[in-house]
Amino acid sequence: MAKETTKQLNAQLQIVRLDGLQFKAPLGTACTRGWGLYIDGKGYLKFKCDSSSFVPYAPIGGRKALESILEAGGLLNYNSIEFINPIKH
Repeated sequence: MAKETTKQLNAQLQIVRLDGLQFKAPLGTACTRGWGLYIDGKGYLKFKCDSSSFVPYAPIGGRKALESILEAGGLLNYNSIEFINPIKH
């Protein structure tokens, strides 16, 4: 399968609620609240440079900040992005 382009990935971005989700962390689980970006089949968006965080990107500006990212066309590239998925219970 060919690698998806930035344009293709941006078209799939969804704003989702993060409340109640748990993610794997070195000493157990990590939780977050707020809104994040999600792509079906890939997971929740997280920046690779945020190595001390074990939860998806959830900006202080909340849903409005994420809406402005989508309105601007999405991300410039996905080189610094990784996708993570919550622990299933």
